[in-house]
Amino acid sequence: MQVLRDREDKLAEINHISMGKYIGTNKRLVNFDIAKAICIILVVIGHYSPDLQPGWYASNHDFIYSFHMPLFMFVSGYIYITFKKEESYGHFLMKKVRRLMIPYFVTSILIVSIKLITEGNAYVQNPVTVMSYLKVFYSPEAGYFLWFIWALWWMFVIVPILKSKKLRLIGFAIAFVLHYLPFSITRVFCFEQARVMMMYFMLGVVSYDYKEYCLRFARLLAIPIFALFAGCEYVYLSNEFRGGQVYACYLNPYLGIAVILYISTWLANKRDLYLSKALCYMAPSTYIIYLFHTTFEGFAKAIVHKIPWIVTAENGWMFIAGALFVITSGVVGPVLLHRYVLVRSRITKFLFGLK
Repeated sequence: MQVLRDREDKLAEINHISMGKYIGTNKRLVNFDIAKAICIILVVIGHYSPDLQPGWYASNHDFIYSFHMPLFMFVSGYIYITFKKEESYGHFLMKKVRRLMIPYFVTSILIVSIKLITEGNAYVQNPVTVMSYLKVFYSPEAGYFLWFIWALWWMFVIVPILKSKKLRLIGFAIAFVLHYLPFSITRVFCFEQARVMMMYFMLGVVSYDYKEYCLRFARLLAIPIFALFAGCEYVYLSNEFRGGQVYACYLNPYLGIAVILYISTWLANKRDLYLSKALCYMAPSTYIIYLFHTTFEGFAKAIVHKIPWIVTAENGWMFIAGALFVITSGVVGPVLLHRYVLVRSRITKFLFGLK
C-alpha cells in the first residue's frame, strides 16, 4: 500500500509539473496561460493581412492559420475540465452567458457603432450598416473573428451533459467524425464553425481526462513532433509539394497544438525570463484582447493607411514597422484597457464578463 501511495504521489508531482503548473492562490495553469497568450498574439498577427503585403508575410499568415484556432479550442477545453465544478447545468450556463455572450453583444454593438461613425472619414475594413445591429444577434456581423465566441458557447452548452470520462471520450469520437464528414451546415449562430471546432475542444477535454497516458507519449515524442511539425509546415507552405499539402493540412493543427504546449511548458519552468513574465502578465487579458484587438488594430491601420509608403510591400523595412505598430496596438491597447479601465467599475466588469 505504501508503494502504491508513493507511486500516486510521484505521478501527481509529474502531472503538476508537466500538464499544468499552478501559480498563486488562483490556481492558474501557468503553461496553459502562456499558451493562451501565445495564441492570442498569433490571432492579432493573423488579423492584420493588408492587401499589399510581401510574400513572406502572406506565408506567415498561412502558417498561423494552420493551427492557431484549434490551439485556442484545445486550451479552452483543457482549462474547462481542469476547473470544472459540481454545479447545476442552469447555473453553469448562466455563468457562461455572463462570461461570453453579454460581452459578445456589448462589444458587437460598440464595434458596429464605431465603424458607422468612422467609416466616412477613415479606412474601415469590413464596413457595416444599420442592419448590423440586428444581425449581431445571430451572426458575427461586427467582425467575423467573433465566430469563436458563438462556437465556444455551443460547446459549453453540450459538454457539461457528458458527465463521465467515458461519455466525454464518446463525445470526442462523435466530434471527430463530424469534423471530417464532407458536409457543412448553416452558419447562422455559427453552427458550422462549432461543428468544425468541437473536435479540438473535446481533444483538450479528453487530454485532461487521460493525462497520464498523454504524458508518457509527450516525453518520448518531443523531438519527433517538432521535426514533423517543421516538415509538415514546410510542405504546407511550399508550392513544390502540392500532393503532400493535403496531408500536411490535416496534421498541422495537432502538431501545432503539441509544439506550442511544449514551448509553453518550457517557458513556465523558466518564469524568471522576461518573455515568460510578459506572457503571464498578458494571459488574464486574453478575452479582452480577443474582443477588442480589431478595434485597436483598426485605429492603428487608419493611421498607417495615411502613409502609403508604409502600407506597400515595396519597402520591406517600412512594411515591418507598420505591421509592428498595428500588431502592438492590437495587443497592448486591450491589455491597458482591461487593467486600467474595465476592472475599475462594476458596470464595465459586468458588461465585459470580468471577475
